[in-house]
Amino acid sequence: MKKTILLLLGLFMFLCLLFILFFGSVKLTNNVSLKNYKYENSPFYNDILRKNDSVIYLNVWGSYNIDSFERYQELIKDKNKVVYNISLDKDSNVIKKEIEKFRIKNDISLKNYFYKEEILKNIYNSNFTAGTDFIYIKFSQYEIPKTFVFDKQVLKKKF
Repeated sequence: MKKTILLLLGLFMFLCLLFILFFGSVKLTNNVSLKNYKYENSPFYNDILRKNDSVIYLNVWGSYNIDSFERYQELIKDKNKVVYNISLDKDSNVIKKEIEKFRIKNDISLKNYFYKEEILKNIYNSNFTAGTDFIYIKFSQYEIPKTFVFDKQVLKKKF
């Protein structure tokens, strides 16, 4: 009887330890990641907007919206336009597949994957609040296809 109680107590302590180790580390990772991904730190802001004096088009697309790809085809007809693309999709494998399928050039989705929330908040509506964690953002709140025109780092037009 004593052996059974000790065995059950040991098993319970082992499961508690596993629970603490697993869920404790997930919580810390989420808190750390939220603080680092600000719009001003994004590759889009630093590598594209700040280093470019020409007019820039940022085309927002999603794999679930065929109009997104039609908009992209329209934009690239004019070879003088500098067009960058960012996907609202959460799954990086879906993004890669669609980039290849539709031959999307200058896509910044993967490079800015963890900054998407901040980028979209800044360009769609600076008062938009999507939640406290990137994982829970519902990108369907954003209208697509949508194209934003920047001139000298300033958002000038949305269509």
